[in-house]
Amino acid sequence: MVDGKIIDSKHTLFQMILLLLIVSIPMHFYITSELENAKYKDKTELEDYAKQVANRIYLFSNSNDTEFYFPRSNLYKSAIYSADGKKIFSLLSKEINPKYIDYTDIAGNRFLKTTLKPNVFDAKYLIVQKKISYYKLIVNVITILIVVAILVFFVLFSIIKQSALPYKKLNQYLEDFIKDAMHELKTPMGVILLNLDSLSAIYENNKMILRAKSALKNMIVIYEDLEFFVKNKKVAHNKIDINLSKYVCERVEFFSDLLLSKEIKVEKDIEEGIYIKFNKLELARVIDNTISNAIKYSKEKTRIGIKLYREGSKVYLKISDQGRGIADTKKIFKRYYREDKISGGFGLGLSIVKNICEKNSVQIIVNSSIGKGSDFEYIL
Repeated sequence: MVDGKIIDSKHTLFQMILLLLIVSIPMHFYITSELENAKYKDKTELEDYAKQVANRIYLFSNSNDTEFYFPRSNLYKSAIYSADGKKIFSLLSKEINPKYIDYTDIAGNRFLKTTLKPNVFDAKYLIVQKKISYYKLIVNVITILIVVAILVFFVLFSIIKQSALPYKKLNQYLEDFIKDAMHELKTPMGVILLNLDSLSAIYENNKMILRAKSALKNMIVIYEDLEFFVKNKKVAHNKIDINLSKYVCERVEFFSDLLLSKEIKVEKDIEEGIYIKFNKLELARVIDNTISNAIKYSKEKTRIGIKLYREGSKVYLKISDQGRGIADTKKIFKRYYREDKISGGFGLGLSIVKNICEKNSVQIIVNSSIGKGSDFEYIL
């Protein structure tokens, strides 16, 4: 199956980087331009304020008034200095040396120096100060970024949607193909099994018939895994009361031909009268896949152990084999993973088992030893 949400990640990443570059370059020039404009605007405003203060000083110098109220403002601060740089009067938040000031930014403030005409205070320099504010620029940049982010989101969404479209079509095609194929396979498989059962009744323990039935049973398990995988999200799996003790024995009986063909004996230790609430289809996938794998990976003339018992509120189902063992027990539940690439299958079985167990809060414990066998324990 192909996931409809899969896209070409490298292509999308390249498009995202390209979009970021397209956005960041003009943004850089915009911020630089706005900073220059703000600096020029502040200079004009400082010059205007400096003229106002200077005019007040000149007017007082030419008047007969004895008291001078130095101009004050919420936006600007000012100070006057003598020709040798000594402070005469200051409202500045930071003391500076007027000899080194022209139009300068210091500690978040802009300072402008103006040379005064002769006046009553013998002041040579007028310094005006304004606090630098980036509030408007920040608001504009944030607004632009939000707009750009929305545009990028819709562009990426459109790209991803277009990129995913072929995969969705392929996914739908594969789903339809598998459904049709499964529908076509179900009837002949049933006919083959029925005829093989009839032949078994006539020719008891015939090895060729047993092998044919074993191969067919393996096909049925794979078929049922595929059917469950395809229909899993579209079919409601209602839970019912199941006699687990009886049901485990029924599933073992289903694999009797496989067991007989490899001369594998099953040692059952099944406690009677254990009932659980479970979906029968899901339970079949868990038990069938575990028993099928135990048979598939076991050598001829070995033993498979099946133990079922209850302890308190928990039910334990343990299936053990004397097979080849599992190299990495962490990987076996991954979809499409197969320990043995030769033995067939799609690598769906144990992935389905894990999903069912997680859905129903069933704990899985796997112990395996290479060359000695594996134990699968399910705690319900």
